[in-house]
Amino acid sequence: MIESSKNFVEIKKCFLPFFQSKEPICFYGWGRKKSGQKAIALAKKYHSNFILLEDGFIRSIGLGVEGSPSFSLVEDDMGIYYDATTPSKLENILNTYDFATDSALMQQADRAIALIKEHKISKYNNAPLELPAYLKSSTKKVLIVAQTAGDASLRYGLASQDPQAMIRDAIVEYPDAEVYVKVHPDVLAGKKESNVDVDYAKAHCKVITENINPIVLLEVFDVVYTQTSQMGFEALLLGKGVKLYGLPFYAGWSLGNVALNVKSEEIEKILKRRDRNLSVEELFAGAYILYTRYYNPYKMRDSDIIDTIMEIIKQRRVEYPKII
Repeated sequence: MIESSKNFVEIKKCFLPFFQSKEPICFYGWGRKKSGQKAIALAKKYHSNFILLEDGFIRSIGLGVEGSPSFSLVEDDMGIYYDATTPSKLENILNTYDFATDSALMQQADRAIALIKEHKISKYNNAPLELPAYLKSSTKKVLIVAQTAGDASLRYGLASQDPQAMIRDAIVEYPDAEVYVKVHPDVLAGKKESNVDVDYAKAHCKVITENINPIVLLEVFDVVYTQTSQMGFEALLLGKGVKLYGLPFYAGWSLGNVALNVKSEEIEKILKRRDRNLSVEELFAGAYILYTRYYNPYKMRDSDIIDTIMEIIKQRRVEYPKII
């Protein structure tokens, strides 16, 4: 069963008695948090292996910070997908996997993408599927996706630029459009702080403070600005233009809809590692299917992406009937 990060680290303490064992040892930790750094250090010390864990891209119905059971987990024995500064298992998959000859994988990816679009499936799935009236106009719209302050993906995705720059650039680059900032759901729930200054945003553009399903929201926007948010990739699934101020896993790969607004020698070196032309569908297949493990917490069994989506659709109707 997939555990929360805290519980999973506690479980992995059971490995401690085996340090003196001659059997191979693998140390587990959570991403770039202290437990992940400890797993790497112990693996080096004992000439062994490590696996870093993180939530998958379709995680749960409710928020993880509120204890909603998880459907997915990624396991990485090289790095972690949001850390662009070092290779990861996902980057290796995307660089080497022969997507062209795996028709079964690509058919599964196409079906999953179609279900995501039809049923509005995202990382969290408890947000209302109805747009507020003020977003239903036909005016051109630009969306800036705020994240949580201190998010590891910002640091390791080299998003060092002032996040308010996204607001300033969007206003200049799209003078005839309505510019909106979307506040992160963990911030709306009062669990974390925003990386974008909400007061600054309110003074210069419009701020979305309602909890709205990400796919429903993205459908009415033309362009999306973000640093490293998964919503940028979801925007690509919907055929939207994306402007990046960091290096998430989907940066590079010669995607035509992506504009990169960060530059440095380090970033150039990273982009040279991502030296393959991929489609959005191939990126999806690599990240959401090959890289991710699925588990059905309601039926207590291993799962896959299609079963996960169908179970979320079913259970969402039960747990959040008012959002449908």
